[in-house]
Amino acid sequence: ESGIFIAACRHRFVLLACDMIRSGELAKYPLAIIDKLLAVYGKGGACAYDIGCAFAKTLGNSSIGTRAHQLGFRLMVGAFHGHAHNRKCQLDWHPMYIPGTGHSEGEGCEHIFSASNALARGTRHASTFHRHQTIEQHFTFWNDDKYAALSEIF
Repeated sequence: ESGIFIAACRHRFVLLACDMIRSGELAKYPLAIIDKLLAVYGKGGACAYDIGCAFAKTLGNSSIGTRAHQLGFRLMVGAFHGHAHNRKCQLDWHPMYIPGTGHSEGEGCEHIFSASNALARGTRHASTFHRHQTIEQHFTFWNDDKYAALSEIF
């Protein structure tokens, strides 16, 4: 395994995770995640991805492209990554300009990874089972912690 690919909601709950096997970040991982999100959540979904602007074409040409279009699935580019893109890309893909995205910055996975990067030290030489177990325990605690914080006053 060379890492994980995750999906998280705007509240930063980890919804899905999959192993990236000896290949780095290829299109098959976001396609698998989006396929599952479409099956579970149905119509009107949206997803921020660092390269959402370019990935939209890949999604459209994939076996799930028609279903994604029929369900009104929308890709975005997160606020942080969007600033590295050109002006037109920012206007077309930034969550601030897409109705229904609320005040989401679209960078939840970056926050999650900054907290989970320390897992690599302990799982680098672990068996697949123990690596999965450690990652699952970490994200279960992460989600429980986020759930408890939903009712806090800021």
